[in-house]
Amino acid sequence: MTWRLGVDVGGTFTDLVLAGETGWRVAKVPSTPQDQATGIGDGLARLDVSPGDLARFAHGTTVATNAVLERAGARVVLVTTAGFGDLLAIGRQDRPRLYDLAARRPAPVVERDRVVEVVERVGSDATVVTPLVDDEVRRVVQAVADLRPESVAISLLFGFLDDSHERRLAEALDDLGVPVTRASALLPVFREVERTSTVALNAYVAPVMTRYLGSLERRLGDEGLTVPVEVMRSGGGTFTARVASREPVHTLLSGPAAGAWGAAAIGALVGADRLLALDVGGTSTDVTLVEDGRPTTTAEGSIDGLPFAVNATDIHTIGAGGGSLAWRDDGGALRVGPRSAGAVPGPACYGRGGDQPTVTDANVVLGRLDPEVRLGGAMPLQPRLATEVVADLARQLGVPAERCAQGIVQVTDAQMVKALRVVSVERGRDPRRFDLVPFGGAGPLHQAALARELGCRRVLVPPSPGVLSAQGLLAAPVTVDRVRGVVRALADLHRDDVAAVWDELSADARREVAEQDVPAAAERRTADLRYQGQAFELEVAAEQPDLATLAAAFHRVHEERYGFAQPEAPVELVALRVRVEGPAPPLPVTALHGGGDQQHATVARRPVVDDGERVDAAIVVRERLGAGAVLQGPAVVVGLDATVWVAPWQSGLVEEHGLLVLEERPSN
Repeated sequence: MTWRLGVDVGGTFTDLVLAGETGWRVAKVPSTPQDQATGIGDGLARLDVSPGDLARFAHGTTVATNAVLERAGARVVLVTTAGFGDLLAIGRQDRPRLYDLAARRPAPVVERDRVVEVVERVGSDATVVTPLVDDEVRRVVQAVADLRPESVAISLLFGFLDDSHERRLAEALDDLGVPVTRASALLPVFREVERTSTVALNAYVAPVMTRYLGSLERRLGDEGLTVPVEVMRSGGGTFTARVASREPVHTLLSGPAAGAWGAAAIGALVGADRLLALDVGGTSTDVTLVEDGRPTTTAEGSIDGLPFAVNATDIHTIGAGGGSLAWRDDGGALRVGPRSAGAVPGPACYGRGGDQPTVTDANVVLGRLDPEVRLGGAMPLQPRLATEVVADLARQLGVPAERCAQGIVQVTDAQMVKALRVVSVERGRDPRRFDLVPFGGAGPLHQAALARELGCRRVLVPPSPGVLSAQGLLAAPVTVDRVRGVVRALADLHRDDVAAVWDELSADARREVAEQDVPAAAERRTADLRYQGQAFELEVAAEQPDLATLAAAFHRVHEERYGFAQPEAPVELVALRVRVEGPAPPLPVTALHGGGDQQHATVARRPVVDDGERVDAAIVVRERLGAGAVLQGPAVVVGLDATVWVAPWQSGLVEEHGLLVLEERPSN
């Protein structure tokens, strides 16, 4: 039998979903930060499957992300137009925190002494102001070589309008034998700060990603893998390891994007296309808004304060997860995160040496995590260790241990609510009109408090919430994004001008999809538009190059986002975008049979602390619940990969695909 495998590497666990004709199964193993491939190998052994039996290998990775956060990337030399050597250091001159007098901007990944300025200039009208001569090319190549780079980034002023100078330099620098990232190929759009930062980040992580993916492919190839490794893109969809090695900046949000697109696929199973996706892992929480069945995307991302402008899923991340450490600050207040116990040693209850209280330990003390559960089917919890570390913090705070545990959870819930409001309320969306999809290892434990605070009408708990990101990888099609900056008033353009650019981008994207051995199955065309004089633009979907239609769509989107529109104001086109996707694989789910009600699935009852009171909760084995089963809170629903805390005021129904649909219990 051939199988499809989705692998998502998180900060604490590596999740694997194996899907075949007869069904699917999951594995959850501790991550191995020193070499992510080791954790993947452990997961394959747990699943008892050989790489040679795989028809697809889809991977969500944090290699590029960690390289930036840990400043462990390559030695990069940046080549830029003379006079712009300080561009990355100056940036936009914005302050990360407006009222913090001691605020410090993050250091760029390329130090000033590794910037080589080149005498050349292309004007804003695409004419060559200062030619690039042969002697200057030779000088630049020697200057770069003297700096002993491991990777080179090229970003010239207005190179997106005329790329001849960038191409010429790239060809000359290719002889150095190191990766060369050219801005006009990676990101041909305006805004020199964001474009140059993106190119620098790509060059910074390219050698790291190339080594990792090369090692992973060789290791799996030696064990029989015959299909290419696919990597999740930040903007959704996958691309082959070959392309990912060349353009790794597209993987900076690889893992979180997989979860967001998996949540969208879960919603589609029950006809829900407006969702708040909540991914609570071991070290962080990622939240995303899903509208019209697709996670929202943006070209204004950042990582560790460094901007990047490639298309990415619009994800808001906070440092609060199951492994987040609880502590007492100097003022005597309880704090949670952003520090985490990580994969090693992990929470105290894992019994791997953790000696500080975490959110997971607090949930154990409150009874919301069953002491008999084995995480991933193999790792038993040790409640005694959780109680000891929480009690130690409680003594520092001068409160009972249960009160301390409840405080830890409440502080964490408040942080998550704030994050969900960032992607909904702060963007003009009413969370009461959205369903909440909690996933990750800890998401379903916190769903009740979040749903009540936000007023979400329904909660959709996936069949295997702890591995939804890995599951979402298997529903992701091969995807290619193309963009080109235009920056012209809409009134000065003809529809044929717009159509010609879109068609050219489409042909290029389709060609790259075909090179990854899949047919093009879907295409989406969008335009970035703004009112003349505005600093930033909005992406508008418009399949036809009719300029009046584009303008009308922009006015509508602007009113939705900001609460007003100016139909009389001139509109400016900033960029045109095309996304081409291969066939979308089905989300691996299994239709459930009837039977298996709550009484049949209940194996015990235990006191659980909820809102400061102890309630008698049923301990329910999720795999025993059949389609149509009705669930009444309070209940602790135990699964292989995650536990669901169903509050006393909630009731649920098991949907035919295994989703647990929770709602507020009708009052008598």
